[in-house]
Amino acid sequence: MTRPNREPRIRLRSPGRIRLVGVLALATAAIVHADVQHNAVATTVHNLSISGPGEVHSLTETQICKFCHVPHSAVVPEALWGHVLSKAEYKTPTLRRGRADARVAPQPDGSSRLCLSCHDGTVALGDVAGEPRRIAMAHRERLRPGDRGYLGTDLSGSHPISFTVEEHPRDLESEGGDVGLRPLAAIRTDPDVRLDGTGKMQCTTCHDPHSDRFYKEGEVPRFWVKPTVDEVCRTCHVVR
Repeated sequence: MTRPNREPRIRLRSPGRIRLVGVLALATAAIVHADVQHNAVATTVHNLSISGPGEVHSLTETQICKFCHVPHSAVVPEALWGHVLSKAEYKTPTLRRGRADARVAPQPDGSSRLCLSCHDGTVALGDVAGEPRRIAMAHRERLRPGDRGYLGTDLSGSHPISFTVEEHPRDLESEGGDVGLRPLAAIRTDPDVRLDGTGKMQCTTCHDPHSDRFYKEGEVPRFWVKPTVDEVCRTCHVVR
């Protein structure tokens, strides 16, 4: 007896199940990413916990990420930022576009403001949101003049930050001559030197706070995003 041909069964996944799988996949990716970041920062001076390798570290706190990020009561929700922000007003450098066109760089914002909450020296390193008291630190409570990483509130001698990079930027003048700038589209092609989500140059454009793999004493700055200084500079600037 010949059996009738049967249509193959098509198993449809419910929208709810598809969404659940998607959420689980994203959560897994986030956990893996966080674990990689945790392992990378653990061996750097940004590890301010009791296990930190730097001179300045906690006397009691064992959690590494806690000094910058908290899961609840974040000061800046987007980054789950937990360190108390500085209220300082900064002296910023002057941007020159031709001899008659000069303007003061804007006050730090975005991720640069987060970095300065430790690096300008006005806020204690152990001032973390949600903590009943300040986390006790070895040697000093905050960065001070002469310390590595101390920037203070006078940023006039530093590269400008928190300014929007124009689509077709004009050359900026400096005391040593003019500085050639690449078009925004060319800058955006680099995988390491990144503007922020609003197209601004920030501290994190040149520095990766979670990895210090390229650091070389006297040659490559801390937390630099490429193996050499020139590689980062030439992402945005044209050497003349």
